[in-house]
Amino acid sequence: MWNIPGKLHRFLLVCLLLTLWAQVSQSTGYFELQLISVENPKGQLLNGDCCDVEKSAAEGQCGVDECDTYFRVCLKEYQTEVTTNGPCTYGSETTKVIGGNTFQFKGGQKTGQNRNNDAGKIIIPFQFAWPRAYTVIVEAWDRDNGTHSNDEELLIERSIHKGMINPGEEKQPVEYKSLIARLEYTIRVRCNEHYYGSKCNKVCRPRDDYFGHYVCDQSGNRECMEGWTGPDCKTAICKLGCSLQHGTCSVPGECKCNYGWQGPLCDECLPYPGCVHGTCSEPWLCTCEKNWGGLLCDKDLNYCGTNRPCKNGGTCMNPEPDEYNCACPDGYSGKNCEIAEHACVSNPCANGGTCHEVPSGFECHCPAGWSGPTCAQDTDECASNPCAQGGTCIDMENGFECLCPPQWTGKTCQIDFNECSGKPCLNAYTCKNLIGGYLCACFRGWVGQNCDINMNSCHGQCLNGGTCKEVTRGYQCVCQAGFVGRHCELQRNRCASSPCRNGGRCHALLDGFVCECLQGFAGTTSRTPANKAQCHSLMGDFYCSCPDDYEGKTCSELKDHCKTNRCQVIDSCTVAVATNDTQKRVWHISSNVCGPHGRCISLPAGNFSCSCEPGFTGTYCHENINDCASSPCKNGGTCIDGINSFQCFCPDGWEGSLCDVDVNECNRNPCQNGGQCVDLFNDFYCNCVDNWKGKTCHSRESQCDSTTCSNGGTCYDHGDSFLCSCPSGWGGSTCNTAKNSTCDLGPCENSGTCVGGGDAFTCICKDGWEGPTCAQNVDDCNPHPCYNGGLCVDGVNWFRCECAPGFAGPDCRINIDECQSSPCAEGSTCMDEINGYRCVCPPGYAGARCHEFIGLGKSCRHAGLQFPHGSRWEEDCNACQCVNGYVRCSKVHCGRRPCLLPKALPPPADANPSSCPGGHECVEHQFLTCFSPPCHQWGVCSTPDPPTPLHTQCEPNSGYLDNNCARITLIFKKDKVPQGTTVENICSELRYLPVTQTLAEERGLLILCDLSYTNGDAVEVAMSFEQDGRSKDSDRGQIQKAASTIIGALSKRHNSTVMLAVVEVKVETQVESPPVGYLVPVLCVVFSILWIFCIKERERVNRSEDTTVNNQLEPLRSNALKDNRDKDIQYECKKLMGPSDRTCDGAEGEEDGEQEGEQEEDEERALGMGEKCPPQRCSIAGAVQDRGMMGKVGVICTSRSGPVKAPHRTAYSPKDNRCKNLNAAKLSEDVKDQYV
Repeated sequence: MWNIPGKLHRFLLVCLLLTLWAQVSQSTGYFELQLISVENPKGQLLNGDCCDVEKSAAEGQCGVDECDTYFRVCLKEYQTEVTTNGPCTYGSETTKVIGGNTFQFKGGQKTGQNRNNDAGKIIIPFQFAWPRAYTVIVEAWDRDNGTHSNDEELLIERSIHKGMINPGEEKQPVEYKSLIARLEYTIRVRCNEHYYGSKCNKVCRPRDDYFGHYVCDQSGNRECMEGWTGPDCKTAICKLGCSLQHGTCSVPGECKCNYGWQGPLCDECLPYPGCVHGTCSEPWLCTCEKNWGGLLCDKDLNYCGTNRPCKNGGTCMNPEPDEYNCACPDGYSGKNCEIAEHACVSNPCANGGTCHEVPSGFECHCPAGWSGPTCAQDTDECASNPCAQGGTCIDMENGFECLCPPQWTGKTCQIDFNECSGKPCLNAYTCKNLIGGYLCACFRGWVGQNCDINMNSCHGQCLNGGTCKEVTRGYQCVCQAGFVGRHCELQRNRCASSPCRNGGRCHALLDGFVCECLQGFAGTTSRTPANKAQCHSLMGDFYCSCPDDYEGKTCSELKDHCKTNRCQVIDSCTVAVATNDTQKRVWHISSNVCGPHGRCISLPAGNFSCSCEPGFTGTYCHENINDCASSPCKNGGTCIDGINSFQCFCPDGWEGSLCDVDVNECNRNPCQNGGQCVDLFNDFYCNCVDNWKGKTCHSRESQCDSTTCSNGGTCYDHGDSFLCSCPSGWGGSTCNTAKNSTCDLGPCENSGTCVGGGDAFTCICKDGWEGPTCAQNVDDCNPHPCYNGGLCVDGVNWFRCECAPGFAGPDCRINIDECQSSPCAEGSTCMDEINGYRCVCPPGYAGARCHEFIGLGKSCRHAGLQFPHGSRWEEDCNACQCVNGYVRCSKVHCGRRPCLLPKALPPPADANPSSCPGGHECVEHQFLTCFSPPCHQWGVCSTPDPPTPLHTQCEPNSGYLDNNCARITLIFKKDKVPQGTTVENICSELRYLPVTQTLAEERGLLILCDLSYTNGDAVEVAMSFEQDGRSKDSDRGQIQKAASTIIGALSKRHNSTVMLAVVEVKVETQVESPPVGYLVPVLCVVFSILWIFCIKERERVNRSEDTTVNNQLEPLRSNALKDNRDKDIQYECKKLMGPSDRTCDGAEGEEDGEQEGEQEEDEERALGMGEKCPPQRCSIAGAVQDRGMMGKVGVICTSRSGPVKAPHRTAYSPKDNRCKNLNAAKLSEDVKDQYV
């Protein structure tokens, strides 16, 4: 049927109309009217008649039958004078009968039985841009049941409303009153799905396919999904760090390597195949490592050093690669000196060993205490651990010695020492010697290990600093504050009164309590600012006078003394600062890297170690030794680790330092009125007499009162006794024992200790953790402890400083002296700089290390100064050099230099204080762009002449790209950017990079910066070179190289805190393909000519072979040459042309040619011939226009280069000529791979 043109045309027309109808029928929004209430109490029409009775309402009541009310809504354009007739230009809607005389709708539902979600709601859709202004006519009508002949007489009421409304969720209420009826309704306009804006005409449909990966925000704007970028969100963001030159990606997070590159970031080149001991800087190179040579770096140039083949003291020599000779000592011979002729001649046995010659050489018989092939090893007699009972073994020559503990003696500490021989027992009957100890049988009234404590005296009875007083019945302890008990063994909880202020957290200690204060507060009760600062009140504010070591609003930040004073480095841990507060006028400041419990010890080369206080260990003395590891607390007591000590929190019913003493609840004499107390576990019982009742025999009336049952228990009186009904989680006779403690669930994290019972608990955290459950790691990097741009790495109760290049020490305060290695040539002077050095050269020498002899030349006169020949200097952001009277400077456009205004506050902590050169002053500039406020302290250096206007289209945020323009987007982590940073500061950093000066040696380089319009955390940079008449292709290569070089410089560590905050870099350059109009026909003609040439060449070769048949030796050689030539010709022709029906699309006819030519290609490589001509691949590039990438339809021919080594050619010349023809046709020209 499709062969009939008429039917086909009609079918296509129908499809087109259906498509247009589908698009038109889709509405962009709708007008919604929600009825709230209708009141027609008399049931009459607008003309005064009753709805369903043929009489006037003035004649009396209209009757029981109510009106059958329905509504008509007409929506039209805004009219100053509203006409009720005429078309409803925006749409209309008529409802069915929805009520009688009076009815209401609440929340979109009608009151009554027949309820539905859309009751009273009238929808009018529209398919145009909503104009905001409108007129709506709402009419209530009565459905006629035969009482009226004219429909126009059935109108109950008409409401006219006009105004303006924007699409949204909010409803506008409208109320209309008249003598007949009252109408109340709301109106609103809403956009349909995928339509947005104030007119519902902005379309945005989320998608995640080939054409885009984005969602829509509330305004209908496209937001790219994670991992995608570009105007249409079609460009994938490659893996972080993926090489821009050698890696690509089609999905986010991917990094696919180009041909010749490898590695996770495509930054590692592939070496030449078969390369053994070599590396590469470009693909297919094989640069040999030290002591290796040959084409594949497989020849060992130092066989002696690598393999050490000569034995028995022979001397090895390298005569040539992979060869060696051994010069043997006396008594040995053989290739490797392995044959022993008289091995004992050289007396190889040491320490008195006896030498015996054997077939393999010699053998040493060693004396006692020595071992090894030459008796040179001292035998370790302590290896068998001969010392018992914990004795310490000391290895000696041919023996050992044991240092025994006091209770043991003998050669190996196995004989028990008689401790009673020293008469240790003082007031005792006898002393009995035991294994590893002794026992004293004390007289009555004496106790202790040595019977030296009188039970009735004060000696050694009171604990925790208590004072003992002798009384009639023995002694009494007067306890220190914070302790109670007979022997002052119990600690009073000083945290019960909540002594910590301002949100501080209280921790109980042995001698009181300590407050864990919030940041900004310090003191014993968190009432004062940090670090013992003195504060003074101001009007609505305060001011703190900080100690020498701190600064900031509340004196909570460490002060860098080396920023305001000249510091002298003493060692890795100490610097000296000049001061007037000491007699020596020098103040030694130590590093705090070892924390409050360690002391920094300096080591060579800027290293350090920490010496810890007792009770602490770890690299930074950050680990409190766990004194609770042995579980010393008994009977369920909770052990709290202290500093070189511990404390036991005992459960109810136990006491003592180890919770091993049962509390006698009867010691308090709780029973009243002669009751007898019986001690129970964590409780007591009173045997009452004389009809006394209650827990403590205190009542005549009842066994129960408010204090009988604890923890919310309910008391029941049972006559002679009582019973407590306990709530969940509590038990015991009086509900005083917790059944399930919240600590059983292990709420404390990170080795925190849980203390509590019942439903309450408290976590005591280990050092380095905080929070209610010890889940928050304390930020040891706050305040920032690392100087000179060092990066702080936060650990658990420790920190480590990763220093920027050029700095060392535990807190990066030491500037490494790069001049210590004497890098400058003899006769020059080395000047130390940050992460580098500068050589001041004598006359006649130049270069970075003054090693280049340039001779004597003319000096230069520049800017009123005299510069000697060969000298170098910095001029603003450019580097200059005097060469025989001529001044050569780099050509970077420096712009106006940022500077700090004189009236401004001190600069930010990480900013480099900028000053203007002589003759210039710092002035305000109203167009500085602030990146990290506040920036009011910044200005620009004045210039005597107005700056030269810049004529360039390559500007940030302009979207413009050409062969000489590149855009770089720097995305920052905003919280890492120092406060007071402007966009001009960032741009100045880029202009002052050393690589920037190198790039601008020949042409002027312009760098412009601005805040990104699309990302508030990004700065957009535009780079371009001044035009000098070069070709556009060289421009593109140069600007791409410049962008890559600057990105490489930014990826390395440096001292700029601003650039350390860069987390992502994006680069955009133009890629352009050649036009397709003439290239395809030309290529097709060239390929046809080459194909004919190959056929004729093959026929000529066949004819030339026929002329050599009479030679007897020639057929063997010519056949071999013939086979190779045929293969070569077929291989090259297939590479160039492929099948006859091949099209220039890079997809068809390519694989067959490559597969058939692989065998010949391998044979040629094995012969060392390599590739004759680089194979060509053609592909049609479609028109693409994307951000940062513009191209036209064209053909891109991409060459895949073979091995770098030049191919070896035989004397056979036709093949060489064919390759020359290809070069003449410019078909082997290398074209860089690009995505168009």
